Amino acid sequence: MEAAVTEPVLIDVVMTEGTNMSAAMSPDGSTLILALQGVLWSVPAAGGEATALTPAEMDSHEPVWSPDGSLIAFYTYAENGFTIWTMKPDGSDLTQRTFGPSDARYPTFTPDGKSLLYSADTEGGYQVWSLPLEGGAEPTQLTVADETGYEAPLTPYFRGFGNAVYPVMSPDGSKLAFVIDGQMDALVVRDVSAEETFSVAYTANTLGAPVWAPDGKSLYIAGLVGREGRVAQAFPDGSDANVLVEGGDVFPFRPSVLSDGSVLYTADGKVNVLAPGATEPTNIAFSASVELDRTPYKRRAYDLTATDTQPALGVIDPTLSPDGTRAVLTAVGDLWISDLASGETTQLTDDDFIDMSPSWSPDGSTIAFVSDRGGKADIWLMDVASGELTQLTDSPRPTNSPVWSPDGSSIAYLSDALITIFLGATVNVIDVSTGDETTISEPIFGPSPPAWSDDGETVLVVSRLPQTNRFREGYNALFLMPASGDGETKWVAPQGMDASLGRRQWNRPAWSSDGMIVYRFKGALYMAPLTADGVLGEATLVAKAGENPNWSADGSKLIYIDGADIMLFDRSTGETSTLDIKPEWHRDMPEEDYTIRAGHMLDVAAGEYLENVDIVVEDGVIRSIEPSGTADIVGTLVDASDQYVIPGLIESHTHQSITQGKALGDIWFKYGITTVRETGDDPYHAVERRESAEAGRRSAPRVFTAGPLNEGARVSYGVSETVGTVEEAKESVRLSTELKLDLYKSYVRQDYTVQKTVIELAHESGIPVTGHELYPAVANGVDQMEHFGATSRRGYSLKSSLNGYSYQDVIALISRSGMYVTPTLAMGKRAGPEFVQAGQDALVKIIDNGGKLVAGTDSPFVPYGASLHDELAVYSGAGVSNATVLKLATSQAAEAIGVGDQLGQIAPGYLADITILDADPLADIANTLSVSEVMKNGEIVYVTPD
Repeated sequence: MEAAVTEPVLIDVVMTEGTNMSAAMSPDGSTLILALQGVLWSVPAAGGEATALTPAEMDSHEPVWSPDGSLIAFYTYAENGFTIWTMKPDGSDLTQRTFGPSDARYPTFTPDGKSLLYSADTEGGYQVWSLPLEGGAEPTQLTVADETGYEAPLTPYFRGFGNAVYPVMSPDGSKLAFVIDGQMDALVVRDVSAEETFSVAYTANTLGAPVWAPDGKSLYIAGLVGREGRVAQAFPDGSDANVLVEGGDVFPFRPSVLSDGSVLYTADGKVNVLAPGATEPTNIAFSASVELDRTPYKRRAYDLTATDTQPALGVIDPTLSPDGTRAVLTAVGDLWISDLASGETTQLTDDDFIDMSPSWSPDGSTIAFVSDRGGKADIWLMDVASGELTQLTDSPRPTNSPVWSPDGSSIAYLSDALITIFLGATVNVIDVSTGDETTISEPIFGPSPPAWSDDGETVLVVSRLPQTNRFREGYNALFLMPASGDGETKWVAPQGMDASLGRRQWNRPAWSSDGMIVYRFKGALYMAPLTADGVLGEATLVAKAGENPNWSADGSKLIYIDGADIMLFDRSTGETSTLDIKPEWHRDMPEEDYTIRAGHMLDVAAGEYLENVDIVVEDGVIRSIEPSGTADIVGTLVDASDQYVIPGLIESHTHQSITQGKALGDIWFKYGITTVRETGDDPYHAVERRESAEAGRRSAPRVFTAGPLNEGARVSYGVSETVGTVEEAKESVRLSTELKLDLYKSYVRQDYTVQKTVIELAHESGIPVTGHELYPAVANGVDQMEHFGATSRRGYSLKSSLNGYSYQDVIALISRSGMYVTPTLAMGKRAGPEFVQAGQDALVKIIDNGGKLVAGTDSPFVPYGASLHDELAVYSGAGVSNATVLKLATSQAAEAIGVGDQLGQIAPGYLADITILDADPLADIANTLSVSEVMKNGEIVYVTPD
């Protein structure tokens, strides 16, 4: 019997407004070019139907016309970087103008039309460059870092300062204007030939690209002062600007000056034209049509009650004994030791704490590891012979990733900084005998575990080397620092300064006793000699796929992970074998049965309470719901006859940190949360959390996880993975499939061509795909989207303006597609109440138009647990009914995950994830905080202390 063929589901969407849309009018005033949702469109000057000129996958932006109207220049994001392109006005003759690893953006033509000006991060941040269009000449740099005040970024988080962007030359070719970014952006003007001498013409918090008036006596520029939009006429001598537009949601892009002196700009979702002397603009109406492929596919099926025994996939830090005969590793929350010859694996620790990141002392007598058994994550020492435990550190913040020095006298480790290691960590060294500690680095953005040089003088981590302070992405490279904390640091880039090593956080580099470094690049492991002072030799391939390597003490054997497998490389023979040493586990289903006598039980589907019912829970599953007292009590009675019983809440966007251990589970339960959806972390750590929770080894919510943030060649977070080509996409989806990850995160710098392949491959494996971008992701079948705004590789979002507003294009694409979106609006409180209000407006429109939303927060940027209740309050404050608000954190969230038939409701056949409240959440959503008791999987996991 042949399988049924799914008919394509194609949905047409018409966009009549644009979010962060830019526009450029042709010199003859006949044709308008729109940059709308990353596509360039041609529209008659009077308005009308738009014609797409560029492929959606090119992600094209900020078009500008040549003086004679024969060409249009713009920048795109494709093949891992931003490049400058030109085309004819009908979209023909698409020509790439810049090449190489540098990002190039913000083009304009010189007045004679023979060259392009643009900004590129080739040297000293973004600086202005000039490129002749003919003759094959090399580009010329026109500004330098000393002139603009650019300084290289040093801290984990930074803001653009001193970059020269948005260049434009005066009509007579004598003056160069550009914007220098900073706390206040500055429009500056100088003579073309007079470097480092300029005047400030205009300042604002945010400025876009300027345009010269035809007479060359002034410039027009759009931007924001605080939250107020501005379009201004500025003067090169810095005299007071003429503010043409004050207020409104102005998009900070280049205006156009029309032949009659009118100024064209974009704001409030529209193309506006302000005539000379007018106080209000007129609009150029348009309609742009796109087609979305929303063909369904077979999602991975879940059986959340299955108790089959299975090998652990969440294996953390397999580490070889000094002689290479044994390995110790973390799985299902505990330490395990294996004899590699026999394959016998024995449990070393047995508790509900997280015991992880083991490291053998050079003499083999002691294992250092991290455990939260003392209340927080610290380094503990285990005597291998006796099993006796000793606490080594008592740090104010969680510690992780201990590694012994070659002589066994010290341990290098990481200490959380900036809330959790997800955001930053310091590198520290502790003397094992005295307990003296030295912090040898400033906070580093998501570093790898440390490694020691063979002489014990140098410690290295894999760190992010930013390319510019304007954007946060950079290349992962080796960062060497003196173990003493004193002296010079050094960067070593094994594959060149324009290539990124693989995911760094929780992913060890391995430095052998004879100076061989093993690092990860494009998913493969490479080995090269590396001296303590940073001299790198020629690299050889160790494995085509692998990660988290570790040497034996003599450097003869290397253990590493590859998806579902643990591998052993024998350096003397070059042979690799698969180790069968994984512990096994099975899901723990409770033996105790319960009857919950509910005074008010929320029927999520109906949006109302069932009054006075008995909820019968057997083997972790809701078996029946009966009127109170009409049947015998089954098991233990939970009397909630004066309380409100709702499904366990689901947090749909969080990033957990494993070193927060058992305490984090307690936080979730305290706030009535029984399931979390993780949207980015080390995959092995995330799977360990999932397996430990399911096995009942650690009291924690049920976990559904994405694993890493999959980006392009440049990356940001420590858990970001380099997936910049179709081949790398195939490998990343393979790992996601082997580790049974629950979704795939396509992140900020993964281009749309690669993302399209990811979507196809992930769907073949039944895995949904989510990301930050809306279009063309939604046209290619992406399932979900994170945040109404959030980080974009462009520096601005196409989902919401800088003031947080989303217009008809965004509302229509989300609502018509049926994709699930996690707004994360409560996080916007940091930007002010107006920003939250803007998001609330979009929220209501999406719900009113049938769109699908789920509740999530992006913790730890906001507090774990509590922030979900803040999020629900934002929804309720927008006017969404509290019944609908609760649906977004229960049944609809479960449907988005793919378990809507087992979680998110209190109904027969569903798992008993139940939160009991003391007050009515339908009357006041804040009453979701009145948590009295929580049941997860039919087991009581939290009772509010008296």
